[in-house]
Amino acid sequence: MPLVSRILIKASFIYLLIGLLIGVLMLINKAVFISPVFWFLIPAHIEIMIFGWIIQFTMGVAYWTFPRFLKDKSRGAAKPANLMPVLLNAGIILVVISDLMAWNGVALTGRVFELSAVLMFVGLHWKRVVTYNK
Repeated sequence: MPLVSRILIKASFIYLLIGLLIGVLMLINKAVFISPVFWFLIPAHIEIMIFGWIIQFTMGVAYWTFPRFLKDKSRGAAKPANLMPVLLNAGIILVVISDLMAWNGVALTGRVFELSAVLMFVGLHWKRVVTYNK
């Protein structure tokens, strides 16, 4: 399994644990009211569970299982592949921070980072899949 896939999958499991912890705290607060502060965690919880866990896990598995290039058996350029998890996780962290602190500019920067990571992912895989069409 390539290093990029291992990083994405391990990070997704960390986000899963964090998201589960936040979800448990919100459910406990729903059953036994502790503080209204827990309801402000809903946007962060959604961001962590969708982008941090589901999308990141999917990207890690797809990077590993999609076909390699036919001629040289590589997965493509290493720099964009190594930058992809960094941008995705930086974007997730920035969006979560902006959700907690209500900083809208930071959220936009985080979304741009996430979009950049997804576009890198598509670019890396598009070339790999198209080679099998020929």
